Amino acid sequence: MQAFETHAKTDWVLVTGQPGGGKTTAVKKLVDELTARGATLRGFYTDEVLSGSGGSRSGFDVVTVPDGRRGPLARKGAAGPKVGQYGVDVEGFEQLALPTLDDDDDVIYVLDEIGRMELKSEAFAARVEALLARGVRLVGALTAPIYGHRVAFCDRVSATRGVAVHKLTSKTRDGVTAELKETLATRWAPKSIKRKRK
Repeated sequence: MQAFETHAKTDWVLVTGQPGGGKTTAVKKLVDELTARGATLRGFYTDEVLSGSGGSRSGFDVVTVPDGRRGPLARKGAAGPKVGQYGVDVEGFEQLALPTLDDDDDVIYVLDEIGRMELKSEAFAARVEALLARGVRLVGALTAPIYGHRVAFCDRVSATRGVAVHKLTSKTRDGVTAELKETLATRWAPKSIKRKRK
């Protein structure tokens, strides 16, 4: 698998795993830890949308970091490119998510996730490539193969120099997340914050 060409300073930490495996929860915990230690983060995560008395999943929203603006990513039975039973709102996604990924070397970017729905946007895929090329710091999630079906773009990201991918399962997710919280806080928190905590 051919990797993307990247800048020498690319530093990405991604989690991966099956749907429901805790990827978004892990990313949120890492964002909260870094924010608490004084780091500046910007980007987005995806959140399940539940409906009905039984709380069945009806879609996904995009939620921006750090301001928490929310908009639809996909809904069951909606118009737009299909991922399973969901129709992806590509235009709405691009309007909300892409501005959070504008050039700013002083932030840590958040991408949850680089996945099948998000990659229906060619502009998003191009932005991911641009972030790799710029050598930024980034924390996020990467979709995993489902029933043997791989996503070539995600395979290229995971094979790229400077990108570390950590697999989550129901048994390992808490331990992996805790370890990453400490590692990233040490590696990425502002020096002034680290001095105060010594």
